[in-house]
Amino acid sequence: MACHAQITDQVGLCMTCWGDVQFINAPICDVTGTPLPHDGDENILSIEALTDPPHYDKARAALRFNEHSRRLIHKLKYHDQQHLAPLMAKMMLHAARDLLVAGCGDDVICSVPLYHWRYFRRRFNQADLLARQVASKGAAVYMPKLIKRVKATKTQVGLSREARQKNVKGAFEINAKWLKLARDKNIYIVDDVITTGATVNEIASCLKAAGLGPVYILAFAKVIHQKVI
Repeated sequence: MACHAQITDQVGLCMTCWGDVQFINAPICDVTGTPLPHDGDENILSIEALTDPPHYDKARAALRFNEHSRRLIHKLKYHDQQHLAPLMAKMMLHAARDLLVAGCGDDVICSVPLYHWRYFRRRFNQADLLARQVASKGAAVYMPKLIKRVKATKTQVGLSREARQKNVKGAFEINAKWLKLARDKNIYIVDDVITTGATVNEIASCLKAAGLGPVYILAFAKVIHQKVI
């Protein structure tokens, strides 16, 4: 699937690609989902979560962002290989199994939205494809219009953490039409990759300001800045 090798399962990976997958496993920071170098007590927090707590409650990602996970994301995002979404969503659900309450009706799934002209140019939102799969597989309510992107931001690629935060400041609003339906629900924001978390943190801030939450983040991959031992 990622390397063009012939396989029998159209939504699977060959043995070589499976060997290149770097799943994010425990121990992790209970808030940010970042891998930690050593086991510790339950609910252990990273230095980042302690010194700069995010607006969201908890985040989970399936894979460490590397060349392999980047290739899968790019195939979905730029090469219209939408058949990858079910497998990627399945990995995400496994990573977030401690957060999702399957079938209880209290989980709302939505994605990081694109600005309208970027959506029309690309024709689809890869985060939304993942969100739809996560919602269907996790028996949650899919609410794609809860969050609106009201500002055209430049690409986050190559920006520093501070520049990313400034870039997305004020870029999102909560859709008042869906506010009542989302009240008293667990809100899950889906994205393909978390780099610094600036975008999802800004969205979480908007949701909390509207009186919604708790807010959780689900991603396919996460950029890990420190070495995982």
